[in-house]
Amino acid sequence: MKITNIALALSLALTVNGHAIAAKKEEKKPETLAEMIKDKTEFIGIFTLYQDAKTGKNLMVINESQLNTPFVYFAHTVDGVTDAGHFRGSYRETKLIEFRKHFDRLDIVSKTPRYKFDENSALARSADANISEAVLASIKIDKEEDGKIAFDVDKLFLSEALHKVSPWVNPDDKNAKKRFKLGKLDDKKSRIVNQRPYANNLDVIVDYVFSNANPSVRGSAAISDPRNVSIKVQHSFVALPENDYQPRQDDARIGYFTNQFDNMTSADWAPYEDVIKRWDLQKKDPSAALSEPVKPITWWIENTTPVEWRDTIRDAVLAWNTSFEKAGFKNAIEVKIQPDDADWDAGDINYNVLRWTASPRPPFGGYGPALANPLTGEILGSDIMLEYVFMKNRWMYDTLYTQGAATLTEHMNDSELHCSLGHSIQENMLLAKGLGTGANIEDKEILRQGLTQLVLHEVGHTLGLNHNMKSSILWNEKDVHDKRKTQGIVTGSVMDYAPANIAPIGMQQGDIFQTKPGPYDDWAIEYGYSQALADADAEQQRLEKILARSSEHALAFGNDADDMRAPGRHIDPRIMIGDMSSNPAAYAADRMALINKLFTELKDKATVEGESYQQLVTSANILFGSYRTQAGVVSRQIGGVYVERNVVGDDKNGAPFTPVPLERQQQAMQILAKNVFAPDVLVSMQPLYNYLQQQRRGFNHYGKNEDPKPHNMILGMQKLVLAQLLHPAVMLRISDSAMYGNEYSLSQFMDDLTASIFVDSKKANSLSHNLQIEYVNQLIAIAGLGKASKHDNLAKAAALYQLNKIADISTPWGADTAAKAHKQYIDRLISKALEA
Repeated sequence: MKITNIALALSLALTVNGHAIAAKKEEKKPETLAEMIKDKTEFIGIFTLYQDAKTGKNLMVINESQLNTPFVYFAHTVDGVTDAGHFRGSYRETKLIEFRKHFDRLDIVSKTPRYKFDENSALARSADANISEAVLASIKIDKEEDGKIAFDVDKLFLSEALHKVSPWVNPDDKNAKKRFKLGKLDDKKSRIVNQRPYANNLDVIVDYVFSNANPSVRGSAAISDPRNVSIKVQHSFVALPENDYQPRQDDARIGYFTNQFDNMTSADWAPYEDVIKRWDLQKKDPSAALSEPVKPITWWIENTTPVEWRDTIRDAVLAWNTSFEKAGFKNAIEVKIQPDDADWDAGDINYNVLRWTASPRPPFGGYGPALANPLTGEILGSDIMLEYVFMKNRWMYDTLYTQGAATLTEHMNDSELHCSLGHSIQENMLLAKGLGTGANIEDKEILRQGLTQLVLHEVGHTLGLNHNMKSSILWNEKDVHDKRKTQGIVTGSVMDYAPANIAPIGMQQGDIFQTKPGPYDDWAIEYGYSQALADADAEQQRLEKILARSSEHALAFGNDADDMRAPGRHIDPRIMIGDMSSNPAAYAADRMALINKLFTELKDKATVEGESYQQLVTSANILFGSYRTQAGVVSRQIGGVYVERNVVGDDKNGAPFTPVPLERQQQAMQILAKNVFAPDVLVSMQPLYNYLQQQRRGFNHYGKNEDPKPHNMILGMQKLVLAQLLHPAVMLRISDSAMYGNEYSLSQFMDDLTASIFVDSKKANSLSHNLQIEYVNQLIAIAGLGKASKHDNLAKAAALYQLNKIADISTPWGADTAAKAHKQYIDRLISKALEA
């Protein structure tokens, strides 16, 4: 009875309420767009946003005419943490997007512009075949009225639909459990914090909050609470420029960043139509040999920049004008200071800004990206980030060589600490100004030169230039120290990663850093920016005439795609970071000798009464790091092959592939034998070991033994060299290149390597024994004794021969217990391997 009464009552209530609701709905008229945006804050631009002042919700309005029209989408980090792969000013992603209407929904679609078809070819009708579009988001349309489309964009921006903010996860990462993890995106805590609308672009800044209730890795001290991490990302929508910009074709002989295009209907052997990235620089007077541009490239120095260094930064930027003058432009670049009361932000792509930060964990010393039109390569905007750590004595690494680290970044994610010229220059500046160079140059002058080189380099990137790791061959190992010859130009290009050019023992100090664009830079700017001729055929001939100079020694070019910074990667030892001169092995030997001398003076120079030994520890690590770098440079000469990218008919530099001359390879082996593998390697550092104590900070060294570990430190350097010399690709190349000119045979190389490591037993010490055991283990692995080897058959045979040769070495009469024990262990390693 009660249930029936309740049901009846509910039925009556629903009916009554139902009528009331229906009546209410009948009375309420559909909202107009004007009613929807009433009392909302308006942000008028290329697209218009309306924000509710109470709830913060955002309505976006686009015109129907903007449908099916490509826009540039661009994402960059406003602020982040390096643990999660984000840092202020990081350019994240650029792509073309379109807004497309599908019934009552608005789709945001991205599609690659890479593939091109001749419009006159019937194949152009199949241009969309097997090319996947990406529907990034599909949003319900709230209102269509008078050619306008309104929709709620909060769900779009408070998600990762437009851009993946969280790091990509590598399923094969063996150290994944040790990595810091962001957790899941929390759309309730995430916020749209700023909107910047302009006539040609719209910027929306979102504070993304990622939550992880139970983080397994805490992360760095820059993270306040690992359970909730904030990353601010700016999403920008940019209208494609409407101008007469003419793209310029890329060429392999010169190094610009590019947009790559494949001509799908071309019959060419290389059907590529890649274009370089560059600014739209046009002469005011096209007939003049030297003319000011219609619109110069304007750089703003952010008001966060230390006042005392603004002039240096300005002068370094303007130094590029000398290159543009050779290309026909006067005052192509101008520099202004951002006022303290500026009404625009540095992240606005309408302003090119040199920015300064002081991060807890600097991911770079300098960083210079540019945003370019994906269809044409025209650069639309750029920023340069500079880290204040670059100017100071702060050591950037927690893990130190002297504590046994094989590499300073062995425990760091690549996304956390980016290899950059800034890091390299900062270390080299500390080396130059604090450890004695014989230069008698004030610290401020060294800082000026170093900052000048860094700014020149990063501005070069924003002009479209990529790295040129080959330009360090400009001078020989003697002339590079002669100021009268170099005159501020120590390499062919500021786009190299050259070391501080410190004079060797007994030689007068020359230019330490590069302070002017080099001859390659002038040439590259001429190719990229010189005014085009109206006639297409004449223009092609003009560009070919410029490119025909590529075989000149001063214009040598090789970028990251060819550089040898990682063991076993690539083949031309001239395309390497940290090297200098046309005889880099000889230059390296001079640097190693200097470092050995500096170690003998370091205790007096790097200790201060009443202070800790931190300066000594940092200085020792910088010196050893430089020594280790030069060891790597020397190792690349062995099995190396010079690469030239001349076109057919231009053989001034010889064939595309030429093995390194025999004498250069043997010179390298002798340097390694003396400075890397010898028993007395870095004996000059030994008196310092008792004093290499880091300054204590609370319990920071808890769980870590803080004693110096010279055996691990030195073996780490030796293993790095062996990783190159005994790499499968290098050993195979030594054999392969013998068929086209290499005179340093695999057997001769292996004999020399074994002889340099297995020195006279009477001279051998614990460092020698440590290295010999490592070498034998590597030979066993190469020979495939125990488990399969990745090396080729010739390398396996050579390794086995060396093992047998080592086993035949006898212990001399009168050898001490350590030598006898070592010999027994080596014999056991070899015999056990052969028995397996």
